[in-house]
Amino acid sequence: MKKLNCLALFVLITISSFAQVKIHSHNDYTHAQPLIEAYSNHVYEIEADVFLIKDSLIVAHSRKDKNLTRTLNSMYLSPIAQLQKEKGTKYSFRLMIDIKDNWDLTYPALRKEIEKYKPVFDRSKHKNAIQIVISGNRPADSTFHKYPKWLFFDGLPNISYAKKDLKRITMISDNFVTYSRWGGNGEISAEDKAKLKTVIENAHQLNKPIRFWGAPDTKECWQQLHDLGADIINTDKISECKAYFEQHK
Repeated sequence: MKKLNCLALFVLITISSFAQVKIHSHNDYTHAQPLIEAYSNHVYEIEADVFLIKDSLIVAHSRKDKNLTRTLNSMYLSPIAQLQKEKGTKYSFRLMIDIKDNWDLTYPALRKEIEKYKPVFDRSKHKNAIQIVISGNRPADSTFHKYPKWLFFDGLPNISYAKKDLKRITMISDNFVTYSRWGGNGEISAEDKAKLKTVIENAHQLNKPIRFWGAPDTKECWQQLHDLGADIINTDKISECKAYFEQHK
């Protein structure tokens, strides 16, 4: 009986572990169905790169790709507000806005747009509101605590954040290539595993989840990062990634 109970506990822990896999829809706006695919798969986080062009927040990978009709409002803010109204608020997620231009110039435009939709994007008003997370060009980390309660930030490793600013950080993110040049197939080296494990453990000591961007977008890499303790899987293959972890419970 004791052996059976131990086995049941092991299975329960394993299932629970996979249930906690969080999917980050990388560069969501480049997908065939921006927002919709990610929303229908109940991802943990959706990412959009944003440029400030002619006082408008434009979603694009670079200035060469700019299309002035692809605004942050039309592609994400307004549709999200409508989805929350139609579908309810049981499912919530994070919208990561990767700021590509000067923060001080971009922030006023961003604040104006977000505050049109309160409390859709304000978790201080509603616990299941969509959480806004800023990545890319951010303000000085010592000022994080001074921003509105609806605004949070993507953290970086190896920074000693003040406690009040750390509260405004949702996760730690880093470039996979900083730690490994592994291509995502076969075995990753023990040395690279150790380096990745260290940064993961450092993030967990801060009680923050961790995400690696720039990692190979393969099943082997998803599994390896998960096994090492990475909480958030960065992917362009949302449906495939979700199905993979569901099949490997």
